[in-house]
Amino acid sequence: MSSNDPTENINVATIPTPNPNALMFRVDEMLVPHGTYEFNSKKEAAVSPFAEALFGQSGINSVFIAPRFVTIEKHANDLWPDLVPFIKKTIRDLIHLGSVAVLDEGLTVAHQSQNEVEKKIQAVLDDDIRPMLARDGGDVTFVGFHDGVVQLQLIGACGSCPSSTATLQMGISSYLQEEIPEVIGVEQV
Repeated sequence: MSSNDPTENINVATIPTPNPNALMFRVDEMLVPHGTYEFNSKKEAAVSPFAEALFGQSGINSVFIAPRFVTIEKHANDLWPDLVPFIKKTIRDLIHLGSVAVLDEGLTVAHQSQNEVEKKIQAVLDDDIRPMLARDGGDVTFVGFHDGVVQLQLIGACGSCPSSTATLQMGISSYLQEEIPEVIGVEQV
C-alpha cells in the first residue's frame, strides 16, 4: 500500500561524522549553488529558510548548509533519536516546497582582493582540503594570512569535533606547508 505523502521519494541520507554531536544529512538536490553557510542561532538563520525551520526544534545547536548536504550539531544532552525524524521531515518538506536554502542576501562572495600567496592557499583549500572535510560534514573557511600563518575557521561538524585540533595541525597545516613554502603554520580563529 503506497502513501500519499509526496515527500516520501525525497532521499535524505543520515551520515555519521567524527563529531558525536553532529550528523550529516545528504540530499540529491542542490541546496546552494556554491560555498557553505553556518548558522549558530535562529537570529543568524534569518537569511536561511532551511536553517530557520530547523532551529524550530529544540536541541539544535547549529545548522551548516553545503551544496548537497546539511550538517546539524545538537546540544550534548539531547539524543539523536529524538531529533532525526524532525530534521529529515523538515528537509524533505522544504525541498518539496522548493524553498530556498539560503536567500540571496545570505550568499557571500569569497576570494575578494587576495594576494598571490592567499590565492594559492585558497586553491589548495578548495581543491584538496575542503572535499576531505565535506565527507565528514564540515568545511574550512579561509580567514587570513599574516606573517606566514594561515588563519582558518573549521565549521560544520569539524568546528566542534574532538579531533579538530589534530585535523588542523597534523592534516591541514602539514599539507599547506608542503604545498606552499610561504606557509609556516596554521591557527584556528
